[in-house]
Amino acid sequence: MIKPWKILESRQTFKDKFLSVRTDKCEREDGHIVPAYHVLEFTDWATIIPITDEGNIVLIKEYRHAGEVVLLGIPGGVMDPGETDPEGAAVRELREETGYTAREMLPVGTCYPNPAVQDNQLHYFLALGCTLTHGQSLDPNEEIEVVEMPYEDFLAYENLDAQHALHAAALFYTERYFGKHPHLRP
Repeated sequence: MIKPWKILESRQTFKDKFLSVRTDKCEREDGHIVPAYHVLEFTDWATIIPITDEGNIVLIKEYRHAGEVVLLGIPGGVMDPGETDPEGAAVRELREETGYTAREMLPVGTCYPNPAVQDNQLHYFLALGCTLTHGQSLDPNEEIEVVEMPYEDFLAYENLDAQHALHAAALFYTERYFGKHPHLRP
């Protein structure tokens, strides 16, 4: 039976306000030593699937530098230091990135974005009854265009030029939720 590794040593090898890297020396159950395993430490993330009463999904278009690509996707972001409520973070991120407010926020799933190298979790929320109530309040490095499209059109995710794996997972959780609650489907 596979068991968690025993951490023999652990040290922080990098830290700034966005990211921390921890390097662990570990021992497996069979005695094998893993001399340096790097773990990216992040706060949890919240991602929102915002739906209007008209059946549109509220999307954001923004440049993602690491991939050097402009993506059409869903809003979301990191939980700020000290923030402990994923739903509160989702409400904040939706408003900041899009200017929209939801009538109802429903948790639809939680996952580890990449547990091989990251320690955080991603919380998905279906936001129903979204309406534009504010202007955007973007971070200095954010440049976001807000786009609405019919939810059904966004489901043809494979037709997008660039795809975000965590947004595809959001569609999985959302579709699973709609399967259990078909009366909420746009």
